Parts: sequence; structure tokens; C-alpha cells
Amino acid sequence: MEERIDVLRKIQIALSLEIVNEDLFKKPLTKISGVDLAFTRQEAIIASVIVSYPSLDDLEVKTLVTELNFPYVPTLLCFREGPAIVKMINSLRSKVDVFMINSHGIAHPFICGCASYVGVLTQKPTIGVASSNLCSKYDYKPQEEGKALPVYYEGRTVGWILKSKAKSRPIFVSPGHLVGLDSSLRITKECLRDHKLPEPLFRAHRLANEEKNRIL
Repeated sequence: MEERIDVLRKIQIALSLEIVNEDLFKKPLTKISGVDLAFTRQEAIIASVIVSYPSLDDLEVKTLVTELNFPYVPTLLCFREGPAIVKMINSLRSKVDVFMINSHGIAHPFICGCASYVGVLTQKPTIGVASSNLCSKYDYKPQEEGKALPVYYEGRTVGWILKSKAKSRPIFVSPGHLVGLDSSLRITKECLRDHKLPEPLFRAHRLANEEKNRIL
């Protein structure tokens, strides 16, 4: 296992060199997909909810179930969840402008979280939105709803800590691939409604868990 992890780490570092954090997505945005997963003991349930932008009306919802082929290893989440997300993205009928994934983008110790990994492999614009911090430093946690502060790793700005909802812990936003720092925050904030997570991701999270409960 140690040898395999070393090989995968090298792949992850190589992929990090291919990440482009510039706004190369289609403008104006018209479709965003939230992608999230739920898990049984041996399977991953992947959900995608495509919404119109900026109205956030549902356009296409889809779930897939696939076997898990890699254990949970800290900082190597992309090899556990990434292949399933790539499979989902490649199966969608609609042409999506930006994918919002429940994971980190470049706010990662190896500058290649799952959102970046998926973006590079599919060459689709991606944004990472996570509920917990992985490695980033920040001056303080924002207290006011809608307030965001930059987060840093090794002297580089890699994303944002965002107070997305009052009385909730902040979320962490970082660009994945083909999206810039400022746009990752702006798009995420414009997708907020009544929940901690941006709406496309909240709906995908709910759908994945509904499908998991149905299977179980």
C-alpha cells in the first residue's frame, strides 16, 4: 500500500502542474452542476444536480452507483471519489459551464484536491466547496453572513473562508480548474439561498443521501 500511495502522490503532484486558475469558463454562465457523493460500505452514490444560472432552477438531476476501489486516505480523496465524479460528468446530457464539487480545489497540501483533479481529467471548469479546512491558514473566521476572507497555504492565496449562513460554521471555497480565485467566490456566493452550502451542491448532497437511503 505504501508503494501505491507514493505512486499516486507523484501523479497528484504532476496533475497539480496542469491546473489553470484563470476564468476560462463560458460567459455568461447559464448552467452549473453541483456534484456530491454518499457512501454505503462498498459503493459510492454520485449525484449531480444541474441548475440554471442565475435563477437556480433545476434542469437535470441524475444519480449513479459505482463500486469503491480505493480506501479513505487523508489528502488522497481524489483517488477515492474522483473516478466516480469523472464518470458522472462524462455521462451528463447537458453541457455544464461550471461544476461545483463537495471537496477542495487548490486549497490542498499538494495543490490538487478532488475538485482540481476532476477538472484536469475532464478539462471542465470546477470549484471546490468544503465544509472543513484541510491545510489553509487564515487571519480569523468571518462572523457576518456573506463575509469572506482569503485563506493561504505556504504563502500563497488558495481560496476563501466564507460565512455562508448565519449560525452556521463557515465553508471553504477554492478554485479547482479553469476558474480564478475571485470568480470561485463570486459564483459560490451568487448560488447561496437558505442553506450553508450553495444551492446546486446542497441539492446534490440531499439527492445522494436520498438515493443511499433508498438503496439501503
